[in-house]
Amino acid sequence: MNRYQPLKANASNTPTFYIDSHAAPNLLFEDACFRIRAATRLLEALTSVTVKHTVDADFFRLIFPAYLLLQDGVDALDQITFKGQ
Repeated sequence: MNRYQPLKANASNTPTFYIDSHAAPNLLFEDACFRIRAATRLLEALTSVTVKHTVDADFFRLIFPAYLLLQDGVDALDQITFKGQ
């Protein structure tokens, strides 16, 4: 396995953000939790938003950051899982 694993969510076909697969599992876990908590807080904030006059582009602007944070967190957790195999 390559030391640096690209994040799954990238803006282009050529990744520029990577996870160091040799990082200590506790650091990967801490970073994963940080991103998952940030996404959760964003989604919690969205539960109080009225969507009556919202257009599709607004939904994308609100949901995409949460997706990105959650996917990064899952990617970090996957590295911990791969280390255990």
